[in-house]
Amino acid sequence: MIVESRCGLAKLKQFFRGNFEKIFILASIIAAALITYFVPNNISFLNFFFLPVILAGYYVGVRLSVPGAVFCVCAVLFYAAVSPSQYQPPQSVEQAALFVLTWGCFLVLAGALVGNQHEKIEQERTRLRRLNAEMFEANEKLKKARAETVTGLATLSECRDHSTGRHLESLSGLCRIIAEELRRIPPLDSYITDDYVDDLVLSSVLHDIGKVGIPDSILLKPDKLTKEEFDTMKVHTTVGGDALDVIEKRMQGRSFFTLGKQIAYCHHERWDGRGYPRGLSGEVIPLSARIVAVADTYDAITSDRIYRAGVAHEEAVRRIIESRGTQFDPRVVDAFVSSESRVLHLIKAG
Repeated sequence: MIVESRCGLAKLKQFFRGNFEKIFILASIIAAALITYFVPNNISFLNFFFLPVILAGYYVGVRLSVPGAVFCVCAVLFYAAVSPSQYQPPQSVEQAALFVLTWGCFLVLAGALVGNQHEKIEQERTRLRRLNAEMFEANEKLKKARAETVTGLATLSECRDHSTGRHLESLSGLCRIIAEELRRIPPLDSYITDDYVDDLVLSSVLHDIGKVGIPDSILLKPDKLTKEEFDTMKVHTTVGGDALDVIEKRMQGRSFFTLGKQIAYCHHERWDGRGYPRGLSGEVIPLSARIVAVADTYDAITSDRIYRAGVAHEEAVRRIIESRGTQFDPRVVDAFVSSESRVLHLIKAG
C-alpha cells in the first residue's frame, strides 16, 4: 500500500510538472473570475481578464490565447447578465454590441500577438538547444583529439624508456588527487578551477618529453650517473620546455600547452631554490610544476627501475614529508598527505 501510494504521488507530481503552464493559466482565469465576483465594480472584470489572456499567449501560444480572449468576451456578457447592478450598461444595444466587439477584438489581437511571440521564442529556443548540442559534441571531439595528441607526444619518451607508460598514468592520477585537495585551501580554491585540474592532468604527462633528446647510454644506464652524465640528463627540462613553447606560440594564446611548458621547465625546481634548470624558489615556481614534483617523486621512488628497486608506500610518504619546505611546497605536501587514502586506492587500482 505504501509503495502504491508513493507511485501515485510520483505520477501526480509528474502530471503537474508536465502540465504546469496549462494548470497555471486555468487557475489564473478561475482566480480572476472569483476576485471579480467578490470585489465587484464597473471595471475590475475587464482589468482582471487581461491577465489570463496574456499568460495564455506567453506560456502556451496562439492556440490558447485566442480562445482565451473569446472566453473573456463571453464571460463579460455572462457577468453583465447575472450581476446587472454591478455593471454599468451601455445606453443602447448598439453601444453594447460595439463595446463588446471592440473590446473582444482587442483581446483577440493582444492574445494573438503575444501567442505569436511565444511561438517565435520557442522556435529560437529549439534552435539554440540544437546549436548547443552540436557545440557540445564538437567540444567533446576536440577534447578527445587534444588528449590523443598529448598522449601521442608523451609516448615519444615511452619508446625510449618502457617504464614510462605506467608512470604517466599514475602521475596524472596523482596530480588530479593533489590538485583537488589543494582546491579546498583559500585562495587556491578560486585559482584551481575544473578546467585547471583537467588541463593539469592532461599536460602533466608531458613533463619528461625532453628525454627524447637524451642519449640512450645515459637515459637507460643501469648504474648511478656520473656528474657529467647527470648534467646532460638535466637538459631534458629545457629541451621539453622549449619544444612545448614553440607549440604554444603557434597556437596564439594560452592553452593547456602553457601548463605543459611550465611543468617541463620547472618540475625539477626546488622550493628552497636548489633545483634546476633555473634555480627558482618558492611560489615563483609555477603551481603546476610544484604539484607534478611531488607526484613524480612519489611514483618514481615507489617504482622499480633497472638500477634499483622501488620503496614501499609508507617509506615514500616519509621521504616526501621530510622534504617538506626544502624540496617541495609545504601546501602541496600537506595536500598529498591529506589525500593518502585516495593515493593508496589509485596505486592498488593500477
